[in-house]
Amino acid sequence: MAQGNSGPVPATKSRNSSVGLQLLLILDIWVRTMIWAVALSVTLMALSRTSFVRTVTWDGLRTWSGAWGFTTTLTNFILLFNVAYVLTLVLVRLPFPSPKPGVYRTDRGLDKSIIVAALLAVLTKARFQAPFPGIFVAQLASIMPFRWLLGRTMGPVTRSSFFIDPNIIDPWGVEVGKNVTIGFGSTITCHLQERDYIIVDRVVIEDDASIGAYAGISCGVHIKRGAVIEPYAAIKPRTVVGEYELWGGRPAFKKGTVRPAAANAERSAVESTTSV
Repeated sequence: MAQGNSGPVPATKSRNSSVGLQLLLILDIWVRTMIWAVALSVTLMALSRTSFVRTVTWDGLRTWSGAWGFTTTLTNFILLFNVAYVLTLVLVRLPFPSPKPGVYRTDRGLDKSIIVAALLAVLTKARFQAPFPGIFVAQLASIMPFRWLLGRTMGPVTRSSFFIDPNIIDPWGVEVGKNVTIGFGSTITCHLQERDYIIVDRVVIEDDASIGAYAGISCGVHIKRGAVIEPYAAIKPRTVVGEYELWGGRPAFKKGTVRPAAANAERSAVESTTSV
């Protein structure tokens, strides 16, 4: 009587991703250097046409007027570089499509959308980690018309402004409504990588939503109007948080509901009137 082969299944040879990551890092260095170089060249060309730059001397810096003129020119240089840097990012992003939502297996080769997402990750690093003197890129990204330009190209598409940049890993797939609060240290990502596959999906945060500090928002999450996410909460992929719902925990779950902000204001006004 023949016996079946009940031994362990031989392990297949796994792909070494280190080589691909190293190539991506080399591309990261080259692309970010080129973006910096283009912005710097535009800035130098523009300022070289001013009369002060052509006449500045070290002896002139000994006087207050000469030192002040040099400082003003240097300030204009920094501001112009930041504008040129943002516009260069917008132009470089234009040829690339956004990755399509889906589940992509990594043990059968890389899909086109995953390769595009990796290229966009390089531009995302260039946006959020701008080199000197790009010290105002984050501020410009929340000020019109640069907020609109970046939103339509790099993302996120947002009607809210932020004093401190939220940690958005994949801005190309994030849509943020108006009056949205995103707490310090919160992370929003449009992809989730497991051992054999990667999930890619968009994240939508509607108007008046509030996300607490150090919360984690994963791919495919839809946070509806007025919802509140507690600090340190972890929202699982493709979760739908209803209007004015309160979620918290790791993983997050619905804890209750919250009143709309307008209703709270009206209630406070009524209570203050009654107490008088």
